[in-house]
Amino acid sequence: MKLPNYERVIYKRNPLVEVVCQIRFPTILKISNQEPAEFQDKVRFQYPLYEVKKSVSIPGSQNEIFQLAQKMGLSLNFQDVTYCLRSEDLKWQVLLNKDFIALATTQYERYESFKARLKEILEIFDQIYEPSFYSRIDLKYQDLIIRSNLDLDQQTTWADLIPEHIASELHTPEIAESLKLLIKNLEIDFEGGKLQFKHGLVMAQDPDQGKREPGYLLDADFFVEQRTRREDVWNVLDQFKESAGKLFRWSITDKLHEALEPERIHSEI
Repeated sequence: MKLPNYERVIYKRNPLVEVVCQIRFPTILKISNQEPAEFQDKVRFQYPLYEVKKSVSIPGSQNEIFQLAQKMGLSLNFQDVTYCLRSEDLKWQVLLNKDFIALATTQYERYESFKARLKEILEIFDQIYEPSFYSRIDLKYQDLIIRSNLDLDQQTTWADLIPEHIASELHTPEIAESLKLLIKNLEIDFEGGKLQFKHGLVMAQDPDQGKREPGYLLDADFFVEQRTRREDVWNVLDQFKESAGKLFRWSITDKLHEALEPERIHSEI
């Protein structure tokens, strides 16, 4: 994947719905077997709300055991425990599981601020649990373009906002006006990892007003599956962030770019 270089900007009308970084590691059983009291104590001032989530996990051979137990009328419960620590305003959350740690936010402003929070969380995690290494790193950006949020009327077509190389269907007169749903899933190799890119026309619901209207989803999950040392995590994420910025700008037209009200970045944090 070779994308053009673009000037880095921050959008005043930020279309980001959520940003998530998940880092996986070889299973640490004590995370499931005991509540993370020490970890929680070190982060609770930023993330004071605590919740335990349990879900049924039936990987591989355990699935066969589960099915056999059902036939015999026995009850088995393979539970996967995830600890969730949220900020008071519910816009940031840390997820901790025996297999991964993640930071998610619905209030993403710029990469440096997100990275600083993640660094703090990961340093605390490393001190307490000492993972052998990291096995997978994901950085996911989910954008949703809704025309009414940008003061664009319905006369502004999706072809005005999304380029033909992203969705040729939006530029095809015979079907463009009739399209209600369009979802594309791509997996792409790029320097430094892989990308799962899901995008398309969806029906979106405004959580404040409750109304539904068409929106265009751009969901980009950058990941690498390989043994990664702690000190190399940031090089990987920096590369992902740079690629994510190029991908988003390449996926929108100049008209949409201007409607999002870009602001130049004069300095790095």
